[in-house]
Amino acid sequence: MWLKRCLNKVAMAALVIYGGARLATAQEPPVPATMQKILDRLDALENENQALLAEIKSLRAEVKAQPQEAAADTHSGDMNDRVAVAENRIAEQAQTKVGSSQRMPITLTGMILFDSSLIHGTHNPAFQQSDGDYGEGAPGGGATLRQSIIGLSFQGPHIAGGGQINGEISMDFASTVNGDDLFRIRNGEITFDWKSRSVTIGQDKTIIAPLQPTSFAHVAVPALSGAGNLWLWRPQIKYEERHQFSSSTNGVFQGALFLTDETYNNGAVAQSYIESARPALQARLSLSHDWSDRTKWSVGVGAHASESHAAGKSIASRVVSSDILFKPLPWLELSGTLLHGENFANLGGLPTGVAVNGGNIIPIKGTAGWLQIVLPVTRRLTFDAYTGRQVNVKLGLTPYQIAGTLVYAGNILYRIGPNLILGFEGGHEDVVYANRTLIFANRYDATLAFLF
Repeated sequence: MWLKRCLNKVAMAALVIYGGARLATAQEPPVPATMQKILDRLDALENENQALLAEIKSLRAEVKAQPQEAAADTHSGDMNDRVAVAENRIAEQAQTKVGSSQRMPITLTGMILFDSSLIHGTHNPAFQQSDGDYGEGAPGGGATLRQSIIGLSFQGPHIAGGGQINGEISMDFASTVNGDDLFRIRNGEITFDWKSRSVTIGQDKTIIAPLQPTSFAHVAVPALSGAGNLWLWRPQIKYEERHQFSSSTNGVFQGALFLTDETYNNGAVAQSYIESARPALQARLSLSHDWSDRTKWSVGVGAHASESHAAGKSIASRVVSSDILFKPLPWLELSGTLLHGENFANLGGLPTGVAVNGGNIIPIKGTAGWLQIVLPVTRRLTFDAYTGRQVNVKLGLTPYQIAGTLVYAGNILYRIGPNLILGFEGGHEDVVYANRTLIFANRYDATLAFLF
């Protein structure tokens, strides 16, 4: 607008000059006083035009210089950001990079975990062998590093369709033979990832019960094993389809071909008559929503179907499940799983899965579930409380087989440093047999975990 006004003034000056020339040629010569006035006016207009032209040039120079300065500032800011990112990446690689013969980036992960425990209660070695981690072991105390975990993760090459291959594996020393600790594979997988779908091949827990409680005292066998947490890590092939309904709402469908572990059916049927593993089909559908980066909720439903083979007969294994994670506030989180079905000890449920009744081999029906409350009081201090239970129908069970379990526990976790966590946990477990005999155990743990 300002430039337009300047051009209008220049045009007016030109018209005045042109009109004066026409008057000079069309009329009598003006008197000296009149002519002097016209000349003075023309001089004033000329000076004003010169000033306007100088100002226009100055403005053009400023306008031309501004984008260059802005670009220089932006470029300088980008360079600073890139340098900072590069320095962080170099420092991270210096700490985590592991050599690979295929020249792919591999990251060393894991945890050095020291656990000291004290147990007192009813002694039941048989239950300790079958259910392991919480069981009613001999009263006393001990300490171990065998729950420590060593893991590797890698990012592979890009593949057709804009996908990428990723993988990971984790191991510990929790397996024992003749009293010696052995290296054991926990879980691992190779994943073919695309924007909205994935195909995974590896070993992990069942997709119908993906959540589990937080505990540094129970890692070799996760917390609430046999009391609502289907924890067994088994070979499987998974397919996942993701759909984003909005920027904060997502839906996921998963399907899996899963290999069960029938050795957890060690009940009234002799183990030599049971096939050790059977294929299973599993599916899960979930929906999640993020209110913010620190508040969210998700729900899922799943189903499992397989056939156990024992003494030449097929016994159905069927489970339906539901899981929930609800975090309405940054300092409150609820999570849990509910299960109902028959013969699901082969997924990590409470033995026994099959039994003999009147000469027939039948599946044991049961219901199981667990719930956890997490209270992150500060960034360093967190309180956890969890409970789990499984109740089996007694039909087909012998009087000395387990009909149900009840576990409740709590822990305090304090983050001493960025990767050093001190924990204290106490728990109680009740075990009920088919003849209504009740045994119990109390366990107390102090843990120190160094994450890397």
